[in-house]
Amino acid sequence: MEKLKILFFSCMFFVSFLVLGQQTKTITGTVNDDQGTPLPGANVTVEGTTNGTVTDFDGKYELRNVTSSSVLIFTYVGMQEQKIVVGDQSEIDVALEMSSNLLDEVVLVAYGTATKRDLTGAVDTMSSDELETFPATDVNQAIQGKLSGVQITQNSGSPGSAMSINIRGVASFGSNDPLYVVDGFPTQDISFLNPNDIESISVLKDASAAAIYGVRANAGVVIIKTKSGLRDQIVVSLDAFVSVQTTPQQIDMLDAPTFAGFALETGQAQGVETLAEWSDPQSLRTVNWQDYAFDTGFKQVYNISIRGGSDKSRTAFSLGMVDDDGTVITAQYKRYNIGLNSDYDIAKGLKARASVKYAYSETYNNLPAGFYGFARIFNNVPYLNGGGINEPYDDNGNYGAFTDSNLVSSSTNVIADALLYDNDNANDNLLSNLALDYEIIDGLKVTGKFGYQLNSYSGSSFRPTYFRSANDQNANATYSVTQSKSRQYLGEFLVNYKKAFDGHNFDLLLGSSAQKQIYNNISTTGQGYLNNSIRDLASSESIIKYSGTYGTATFASQFARLNYSYDGKYSFTTTVRRDGVGNKFSSDKLYGVFPSVAGAWNVDQESFMENSAFDVLKIRGSWGQTGNSQGIAAFKYLASYTSGETQDNSGYVFGGTPVTGLALASLANPDLTWESQVQTNIGLDFELLDSRLYGTVDYFNKSAKDFLLDQTIPAQNGFTTMSVNAGNVENKGVEIMLGYRKTEGDFTWDVSANVSIINNEITDLGNQDFVTYPSNFTPSFNTSWSGFTRSYVGGNVGAFYGYRVDGIFQSQAEIDALNANAPDGEYQPAYGLNPIAAGDRRFKDLNGDGEVTAEDREVIGSPVPDFYGGLNFSASYKNWDFQVAFYGTYGNEILNFIKSQNESLGAYGYNSVYTNVSQEYYDNRWTADNPSNTYARAVVEDTNRNGRISDYFIEDGSFVKLRNIKVGYNLPQSLLDKFSASKATIFISGQNLFTITNYSGLDPEIGTATDIDGNGGVQTRGIDFGAYPNSATITVGFNLQF
Repeated sequence: MEKLKILFFSCMFFVSFLVLGQQTKTITGTVNDDQGTPLPGANVTVEGTTNGTVTDFDGKYELRNVTSSSVLIFTYVGMQEQKIVVGDQSEIDVALEMSSNLLDEVVLVAYGTATKRDLTGAVDTMSSDELETFPATDVNQAIQGKLSGVQITQNSGSPGSAMSINIRGVASFGSNDPLYVVDGFPTQDISFLNPNDIESISVLKDASAAAIYGVRANAGVVIIKTKSGLRDQIVVSLDAFVSVQTTPQQIDMLDAPTFAGFALETGQAQGVETLAEWSDPQSLRTVNWQDYAFDTGFKQVYNISIRGGSDKSRTAFSLGMVDDDGTVITAQYKRYNIGLNSDYDIAKGLKARASVKYAYSETYNNLPAGFYGFARIFNNVPYLNGGGINEPYDDNGNYGAFTDSNLVSSSTNVIADALLYDNDNANDNLLSNLALDYEIIDGLKVTGKFGYQLNSYSGSSFRPTYFRSANDQNANATYSVTQSKSRQYLGEFLVNYKKAFDGHNFDLLLGSSAQKQIYNNISTTGQGYLNNSIRDLASSESIIKYSGTYGTATFASQFARLNYSYDGKYSFTTTVRRDGVGNKFSSDKLYGVFPSVAGAWNVDQESFMENSAFDVLKIRGSWGQTGNSQGIAAFKYLASYTSGETQDNSGYVFGGTPVTGLALASLANPDLTWESQVQTNIGLDFELLDSRLYGTVDYFNKSAKDFLLDQTIPAQNGFTTMSVNAGNVENKGVEIMLGYRKTEGDFTWDVSANVSIINNEITDLGNQDFVTYPSNFTPSFNTSWSGFTRSYVGGNVGAFYGYRVDGIFQSQAEIDALNANAPDGEYQPAYGLNPIAAGDRRFKDLNGDGEVTAEDREVIGSPVPDFYGGLNFSASYKNWDFQVAFYGTYGNEILNFIKSQNESLGAYGYNSVYTNVSQEYYDNRWTADNPSNTYARAVVEDTNRNGRISDYFIEDGSFVKLRNIKVGYNLPQSLLDKFSASKATIFISGQNLFTITNYSGLDPEIGTATDIDGNGGVQTRGIDFGAYPNSATITVGFNLQF
């Protein structure tokens, strides 16, 4: 051992002596494109080392500590790489040519950058130029439809609402959100980021690219680099755009006279109580609830950035503001951003980097999605105050009420509620990074990093006292306050060694990382206030609800990566990460190891390809493992207890006195561990026709196992379920991207299309027959709908589950014939006093026992698309540029709850409560004179439950949407010179201008359904229960640079 130490230090001394013995000098120069235009931000590095710099705004650079034998590498995104031997030169000017070859592009990867030629994994990228084609306020908005294998869905059109992103299918029954790495800091949320601050994005899709992030990479990794300063130059940029959001399309509902006549006729036919005012329908004045809920929305976005610096330091500073009023009453979102990035050359070989991103946002929304909010604007009875007014409120601030009767008790003046209630939500987000780089010798660099993230939320809601009618009143005001805070600390130490010789290139990375999160939450509700102006918990008559949590989460990791390439032909990558997660698993399950290997062959570099039609031909292959601990509660492996006087609080009595104690709430399982995933990938990159035709094809097989499930256990244990690792899911698919680009004189155009075909299949659920949505998910709609999604072995995750419709009963004779063969004399048992009649839906007896029961339900649809993708086109001619982007899905289905409500005159199954219906249903419903085989008869007491969950409410959710179309004009330089500007662009664009779909609802882009508390997930996707639609938008804006 002692001899090895002596040999090691001798080698280090010898290497240091050789390095110090070489003459070094400073190289300066300019990097331009082939037209002579300076290229700011071009990279200049010494081959085989980490010694490098970037050009300033004028394309100039200065690089110190260069030897005569050094080889300089010049790279710029979209340009061909160029290598030059230094020799006796001290000034080297370079003209880079446009790379028609995509493999020469430089992209972000984990803990660094690489050229696409050397990449072995499946990585998709977007630059700031591509992001700026879409006037986005959310990063994911700009990505949607641009990258294969990345499905992004707008969950709601409400201002500030989140988008869901899914990379290569379902990775867990729990969290399916990717890991975001922002300037080196791993986080789960980027909604606070300003898209204008972003320089580039890379999406790591396969395990070889993502496995170095280990237990947090099961759903993929998105790496984001924000803009940095410039050397010896100051650039000021001003960006602004204003959007007009059009009123969403309305659903045509019955007006008051038509509704009254319809309700009177139907109620009398059924022998159900009706209202006296319906006897004179023409006296009723219509309230169109949608007119008052929807309005034209306005959005304003302003950004200013200053980027500059000197020879020793560079800084980028930015400010941003978003103000979005939305298209639904009281909905509003505001966000304010501040960003600061700094780079410092402290001494020879020593550099420092600092980054701070801060955002403050406010969200207001008093008309929540779902049956008890947004959905009411369709089904409310269409008149107020006995029909005397045609608006929900008057100029004096008086709010209309419904007739004081239980017959319309499910209708609520939701417009009054939205205007009277207060629902404020505020978020503070801070993300900061500090890093020191020290190059010990050429090619050997060490980096120390520290990061801190703060997420703070403060929300309050106030429901005042009011009286509009006996069925529409609130006697006790309530005030609720929720506060939560999360703090994360990150420390990392990296060692990176690069060496190149005789065509061999080695890049070795060693690192360790420690991250800790501390979080707490408290929520309190007070009831009873002297007046509606008081907002103080201490002033309430009583505290009716309170809860709180506190916890920590820790990660301790070590990782390594080796990249090797030879002669530009062959590349090899291997990574390994050892992760430890505190609090979630027992001591022998704390650590996991996640390896990966990958290789690539640039076939086009072989001599036998010299006369080939291929300009680029690259084959990739990879295998790797990742893990998941997200969504697994701390100390889940331990038994839990509840306090009380026995588990049911009935009390143990000793000596006549109840004794308080602890009751077992859940069983321990020390074998619980994290979910894991194995993924293989085979890829092909190619370019033809002088690189005008280009494309990528990837096949992947992602097998996720050990999902956390509540598995059934024998009842003698005292419990019926216990948490175990049992579920397995496979995602197999093909991703295809194909494009064509061409330049003819002043006209340049590029068109590309991507499609992702994914097969999602559950392969194991332990001893469970199925799993459904989480128990804490409380649907905010008709309670007769339950268990509406199930996940079976052999099926998709979150498939829709219900009855099959077999047409409409056309006669009593048809019903009698089926009843005659039914075991209990009823083929389709009624749920109320009135029997089933002609015009009711007939449901299939799938198990053949002669009657329709809950056992006749099956999978009736799936929210998982057969494929999804995008089509993108861009063109420029002289000073004009044009972009258009389409996005769509095919083969997915939607469970349309709104349809079930709009075709039901009665609100709650077989209760006598009237609600409005759509004009389409009214015109086409079954009657003796119109024997429809699609629309059921009109009923108030739905004894047959025509509105039960069935395939009748499953609709094709396929769509193609024009996500963005944009025309821009760059002002000529002769005009810019008059006010000392370097660039000025004005543009007009449109978003969501049209959608091609067969879906009957407002918007087929349906994401994850959540309840009023935000609970939901992968098993509640594709349910339209009254979400805000996405609006068509017209945007005008400008970009100005000095």
